[in-house]
Amino acid sequence: MNLRTFTLAAGIPILAAMALASCEDEIPRTGTSLFPNDVEINIDSMTVALTARCVDANEIDARSTTTQIGHLDMEGFGDLSAAYVTQFLAASALSVPDSIGIDRVDSTKLVISMPRSEVIGDTLAPQQLTVYRLTRALPANIRSDFNPDGYYDAANPVNSKNYTLSGLNLSDSLFSKVTTLTVNVDLPVEWGRDAFTAYRENASIFQWPNTFCEKFPGMYIKPSFGRGAMANVSNTKVMIYYHYLSETTVVENEESVKKQITVKDSVALFSSAPEVLSSSIFKYTPATSLADMIAAGKKIITAPLGHTVEFTFPADELLDSYWTSDQNLSVINNLTLTLPAAPISNNYGIVPPSDLLLILKKDVEDFFANGKVPDNKTSFLGSYSSTNGRYEFSSMREYIVDLKDKRNALTPDDVDFVLIPVSIATETVTNSDNTVTIYTTKCTPYLSSPAMAEVFTDKAGIVFTFTRQLAQ
Repeated sequence: MNLRTFTLAAGIPILAAMALASCEDEIPRTGTSLFPNDVEINIDSMTVALTARCVDANEIDARSTTTQIGHLDMEGFGDLSAAYVTQFLAASALSVPDSIGIDRVDSTKLVISMPRSEVIGDTLAPQQLTVYRLTRALPANIRSDFNPDGYYDAANPVNSKNYTLSGLNLSDSLFSKVTTLTVNVDLPVEWGRDAFTAYRENASIFQWPNTFCEKFPGMYIKPSFGRGAMANVSNTKVMIYYHYLSETTVVENEESVKKQITVKDSVALFSSAPEVLSSSIFKYTPATSLADMIAAGKKIITAPLGHTVEFTFPADELLDSYWTSDQNLSVINNLTLTLPAAPISNNYGIVPPSDLLLILKKDVEDFFANGKVPDNKTSFLGSYSSTNGRYEFSSMREYIVDLKDKRNALTPDDVDFVLIPVSIATETVTNSDNTVTIYTTKCTPYLSSPAMAEVFTDKAGIVFTFTRQLAQ
C-alpha cells in the first residue's frame, strides 16, 4: 500500500497537493501556518491488492426488449448459443375497414427485425431458426437459463426459416440504406383469419396483456442450424397480409376508363413490447484457455455469461486516518476507485465490456428486479478507457460517508462488492446556466455481444480525500 497524506494551509489549491503526490512518496503531515485557521487536506492515495475472487455467472436476468438469436463458437471465448421467448402486446383495435372480410386475408407471418449494426460473427454463414407457439404463460421471474420444456410442444414446430445476416438479398440501392434486416417466417393463415374474426366479435380480449396472454401465451424461437453468427432482435411481430379491390381511372387507347385493381396491404396484429415479457435464453461453455487463466488466479469477466469478479473493499483501513482525527472538524471530500483492466487475446475482435456496475453484493437481485440505476451510494458505474486501460469509479463519496459512523462495526454487507457488465441508457439535459447534465435512465445486464476482460484487482487505485480544520 502506498499512502500519501498532506497537511496544507487554507487557500493552497488541491491541485498543488496532487502535483506533490506525483513527486514524493512520503510527505510530512505538518505544514506552514498561513492563516489563523489552517486546514489539513488528507489525500490517501494507495495502490491496493484487493481481496478478490473470480466467480461463475451462469445465469442472469435477461429480460429485455432486445433479445438474441444464433450460435457462436469462438476460440479464446467459448461456445455461446442464444434463443428467446416472447409474449406479445396486441393492437388495441384492428385498423382494417369492416368491408374487408376474412376471405381477403392472404397470409400470416412472423416478422423478426434485426439491426444490421448489431450482427456478430460471419454474416454469410447459413442459419436456421425454428418457431414454436407457447402453450402456457411464461413465469414472471424468468432467467437466462430458463428451460422452456413444458411451455411448448417440441413435436409440433410452427415453422422453420433459413436465412443469412448479410443483407445480400437486398437490391443495390437498398443495401446501403437499410439499417434493419428482417426474417419473415410463414405462420398458418388460419391464425390471421381467426384473429381477424376475434377482433370484430370480441375485441375485449385484446385490451389487456393479461387477458390476451391467456389466449396467446407467446412464442419460443431457437436456432436449429448454423454456427458462426448471432443477431440482436429489436422486435418480433405477427403480421397479416390482405388484399382489397379498388376502382381507379386509367387511359387506354386515348380514352379514360375505370378499372378495378387489387391492392395489397398489411397490418401488425401482435408485437413484442416493453409492456410484456421477452427474455433471451443463453447457453455458454467457456473456452479452456479462460478456465486455465482463472485456475492460475487471474480475475476474468465475461459477458453475457460466464464469469464475474467479487471483491472486498478495504473501507476500514481507508477510514482509519479519518477515525483517528477529530471527526467533529473533518469533512469527507471524495473517494475514487480505479481498476486496471486489459483485453484478452482473441481473433474475433472481442473487447472489454464498455461499462461495469460496481454494486454491493447484497443488492444485486433487487437492483435488476426493480429496474434501478446506479445511485452513487451503494452502486456505481465505471466506463472502460482503452487509452488508460482501466475502469474508473469516480463518485463514491456518499458510500464512504455512510460508513464513517460505523467504526469497528462494518460487516461483509458493507464492503463486499460485485463487478457486473451492464448496458446503459442516458438522457442529456441542458440546465438554465447552459451546463449539461447526463443522467443514466436505464441499467441492465449486458447482453448484446460477447465481451471479456482481465481485471487487475491486485493493482487497484484508491484515492480518499478529507479535510480537517486544525484546532487552535
